[in-house]
Amino acid sequence: MPSFIPIDSDSDFSIHNIPFGVFSQQGGEKRCATRIGDTVVDLRQLARKGAFDGVEGFSASWFEQTTLNDFASQPLSTRRAVRLHIQDLFTPDTNVSLEGKKDLLNTALFDANTVDLHLPVRVGDYTDFCASEYHTTNAGRLMKVPGPPLPPAWNYLPIGYHGRASSVVVSGTPITRPRGMRPPAPSSNSGPSFGPTASLDMEYEMAAIVGGKGNALGETLGTGDVMENIFGLAIMNDWSAREIQGFEMTPLGPFNGKNFGTTVSPWIVTLDALLPFKTGLPPREGIPEMAKYLQEDDDQPTFDIDLDMSITASGEEKPTHVMRSNLKHLAYSFGQMLAHHTVSGCPMQAGDMLGSGTISGPEPNSLACLLEITERGSKPFKTSGGQERVWLQDGDRVDMTAVAKRTVDGENANVGFGNCSGVIKPAKA
Repeated sequence: MPSFIPIDSDSDFSIHNIPFGVFSQQGGEKRCATRIGDTVVDLRQLARKGAFDGVEGFSASWFEQTTLNDFASQPLSTRRAVRLHIQDLFTPDTNVSLEGKKDLLNTALFDANTVDLHLPVRVGDYTDFCASEYHTTNAGRLMKVPGPPLPPAWNYLPIGYHGRASSVVVSGTPITRPRGMRPPAPSSNSGPSFGPTASLDMEYEMAAIVGGKGNALGETLGTGDVMENIFGLAIMNDWSAREIQGFEMTPLGPFNGKNFGTTVSPWIVTLDALLPFKTGLPPREGIPEMAKYLQEDDDQPTFDIDLDMSITASGEEKPTHVMRSNLKHLAYSFGQMLAHHTVSGCPMQAGDMLGSGTISGPEPNSLACLLEITERGSKPFKTSGGQERVWLQDGDRVDMTAVAKRTVDGENANVGFGNCSGVIKPAKA
């Protein structure tokens, strides 16, 4: 399925991807889009010019919006038909190919390096899970959570907490160092102090964006509803202020240590695009059988996606690679998270966001936050420019990428997510 749009051999955005996002140009209106190679495609313009005529159930009004919520709320069959139609539009020799239609292409195609990208959906609610056994065990030990490092409930259900949707921002948005209540030093007789966090951290997660009609209050969704009710995935950075988090989190969980910023990548990759990369969950030896509502009929309910993270220290140009992990290390699937979230009758709606939790793996280089990498600040590491780090400093930049790689008939068929980045700004005076 070659495209007539040029695509680099290592691009995240092959014609097999077709993610969805929102862009603007030179401060203009926000418009719904997709991306092919280094080209951003204006879906609003295509819809206005009739490029989607013939797609059953299509409404041009979906792409007249400044977010993707209306489109994401459509049934899977409709979303799938639109995505496949976009592939046909930009593939030669199809009945609807736009190849050679220069007047339309000149008004609908933009260089990805010349546009601004925005939060792709209006996030109504945001819930963060903790689905990696490796991270949950490590964090429980390092944060000195009362009881065993792996909470007793963890083996039976995907544990989670409600996050703050108002501070979800798109990649590239600066993150201001938060202030809060910090615990007293272990040897001190004084009480807690107020001030900027000294232990600012990042967490590599994946966000699932809810789609479809969701469920009404009192109704539930099952693990088998994941394709219909998850619009797609995006990279997510769950910024964390560790000493603020540690002081406040017992017994109700994180609050100000987490609510100051959550960054997501601008392109939502559909589950359809990820189907060639399906794989199974890690084996659960010696663990009791899941409750019926959490059982998967699909023996490959997750995806083989490579995840990378780097830090560019303030004053340096070369990034320091700090992590290589994979989504398949998570012990719970997004279908199980969706089922657990709604089993109580909690309603979900298009645009809601489910965070996976930190995606740490079993190897030292697969630890997905500084809490684990530095053993809670006790083991510094050197940056590419020779600086020492245990936590993020002002001016540091964090970059996260994700890609599932394959070739089809010798052609690039990668499905990637682009970049999720953020720079730390000093705390407010």
